[in-house]
Amino acid sequence: MAKIKRWGENLDVKNIVIHQLLKESGDRLVKAKLSENLLHIGDKEKVFLGNLDHSYHKKSNPIYGIFANEYPHFKTLLKSYLSGEIEFFEFSVEVTNYYETVLKRTPASTGGFMILCEYTNTTTNCDLLLVLMINNKDGYLINEEDLTLENVKNLDLSKVDVACIINLTDWAKIEDAEPTDRTTYLSFVKGLKEVSFYFMSFIDVNNKNTSSESTSRLVRAIDDYADRKGWDRDTKINKRNRVFTHCEECMNAKREILLSSISPFMNEENPQDFEDFCMSDDYKVSAIISGDRTKMRNLKTIIFADKQLKIEFDTKLVLDELIILSPNEKNLTIKNISPLLRDKILALTKNA
Repeated sequence: MAKIKRWGENLDVKNIVIHQLLKESGDRLVKAKLSENLLHIGDKEKVFLGNLDHSYHKKSNPIYGIFANEYPHFKTLLKSYLSGEIEFFEFSVEVTNYYETVLKRTPASTGGFMILCEYTNTTTNCDLLLVLMINNKDGYLINEEDLTLENVKNLDLSKVDVACIINLTDWAKIEDAEPTDRTTYLSFVKGLKEVSFYFMSFIDVNNKNTSSESTSRLVRAIDDYADRKGWDRDTKINKRNRVFTHCEECMNAKREILLSSISPFMNEENPQDFEDFCMSDDYKVSAIISGDRTKMRNLKTIIFADKQLKIEFDTKLVLDELIILSPNEKNLTIKNISPLLRDKILALTKNA
């Protein structure tokens, strides 16, 4: 396969349009400014999409999901476009009008530019739809007179309010029950702002947990399940490490972490038991987990032994700074030690 030399070279832009919704947080008044037509697809538009696609997949930690079918209007409009009932421009107008009603119902929401872009990744042969809410920031600009792109530079995804990419190819395969190794077709990322749940409800995403929340729920469920089973420490460490290894492999490969794929590590004889445990009201672990690397490290246990020393501890103690490696990396400090360990050391020094 030939190496892609420039971001976006493998992206074939089919349709792109920009609309604007003006709204201040705390106000229910929304003013829509609709574009008169689709954008002409030139170098600026291709560079913009290439930078966004690179940032989205390389610098972010997407939340994966599917349509929840709770608020299906967006999905209905998308199906109408894909079936040929309406053109892309009409689809974009209807979607923007629908988002306007969502903003009116949500006083805390804010407006911005809505960008809808349909494109094909020629490397994966997948058709994609991008739905992006953004405001003018340094480094890129949307002309507010004619809603076109200007001065497009490298896009910093941390300045993007919210973005969603729907893999239309995977969605069609799953809907038609065709063979595929994917179980999701929708992903969502946010910048530094709070997660805009109203935007996710507008798209109708089924997984509204952040990666940190979903991982924390999983880690807590694993520990509680082990305690309920009465496993000894060696068994618990073994299972936690196996789950960690699997999740790390998924994150490195940018694959979904499926609860169904974790369950056999926890209970080989009855995998459904752990899955049901996780999805109970006490834990509410999603069937599709968006992994957070820092939180996931809480599952890992470090074990070291030589002729003079054997040490074993959960990495959580390092993350919580209860075990600290010195700046010269030669000394290890253990804080808040158990009174039993303290007494043993004191007794040894007194008898010396």
